[in-house]
Amino acid sequence: MTIMMEPVRVEDLKKREGTEIDFPINPGTNEEAALRFLASEPEFGWPPVKIAERTDINSNSITKTMQRLYEKDLVDRISGRYFINPDLEEEINGLLGDLHNAAQSQAHPEENRQTSAQSDNISDPFASENEIDDLLD
Repeated sequence: MTIMMEPVRVEDLKKREGTEIDFPINPGTNEEAALRFLASEPEFGWPPVKIAERTDINSNSITKTMQRLYEKDLVDRISGRYFINPDLEEEINGLLGDLHNAAQSQAHPEENRQTSAQSDNISDPFASENEIDDLLD
């Protein structure tokens, strides 16, 4: 499975570079579901059983899922409760958005292709700054 990445402004990439974290999560996995849930409730630390209930992750899988997220430094753990590190909250939310966009691109590849009728009207194969702005909005 190849993940299609969306364009990002260079200035945003440069800002991210210093704070970027490793994000080894695939779309549609238990890890993604758990991380999305924790990102939606950043003010609380959640025990695995409650995360499983809220995300429909199998109760036999949740402990291992949370341990993997913890080992990847995507979540923190205190007293058996997991939460998003407040210092990484913005970065994780941004990366979850990128992951969502990549999953959407894979789910609907026909929307990413130009038809021959569309390509007849294109004089320049490169996107203009306005077209990129439209994509990013």
